[in-house]
Order: sequence, then structure tokens, then C-alpha cells
Amino acid sequence: MNALTELERRAWCILSSGPAAARAFYETVLDGKIVVLLADRLPIQERDFALTALCEAKWDGCRFGEMNAGRLSPAVGFVGYDFTVTKDGVPYSARVSSVYVRRDEGWKLVFHQHARW
Repeated sequence: MNALTELERRAWCILSSGPAAARAFYETVLDGKIVVLLADRLPIQERDFALTALCEAKWDGCRFGEMNAGRLSPAVGFVGYDFTVTKDGVPYSARVSSVYVRRDEGWKLVFHQHARW
């Protein structure tokens, strides 16, 4: 599932570039029906709220642990990993899970979760 691990890595690099670049990226990757679970927030199920929540913080210096990826079906894949980053100037570590669905236009993110540790 190299395509999904590369999407995740690319997302974090783009998030480090700033909110405008992050929003442009996520507008193409985020599916219409989503669930986003971020630390210290209520679950997000509306696309516009998810775009804002994912793109508003300043992320720097991502370090990834081992990424595990696989398929749940021919059209559904997942990625899970640990990572450490600086979020808005504060050290932040989390376990991340993402689920993607294969659409005609490519892989779309339908579920994303951060569990701080």
C-alpha cells in the first residue's frame, strides 16, 4: 500500500507548508463523507469543519515511526503509524490511523484519527 503511505507522508509535508497549501491538498484528498477524530476535540463529520481542523495548526519537524498499511477490501485501505511533530510550537506525539476509499478520481480519506501518547 505504498500509495497510501505516500499520501500520508505527503500530507504531513504539506501541512508543514502552511494552511493554504494544506487546505488545497485536503480539498482534493478528503472524501465527502468523513469522520475525523483529533485529540482534544469532538468528532468531526462535516467536510468543511474537517478541512479547517486539519489545516489550522502549524506543524513542523515530522518524524514517522514504522507505517503499517493494508487493504480491507479492493477499494478500502488503511494506514497506521506513530509520529512526533511540533504543533504550534509544542511537542506533540500521536498514533495516527487513516482509512481511504478508492474512488474514480483516486484514493479519498474517509477516516482519520490522532490518539496522543
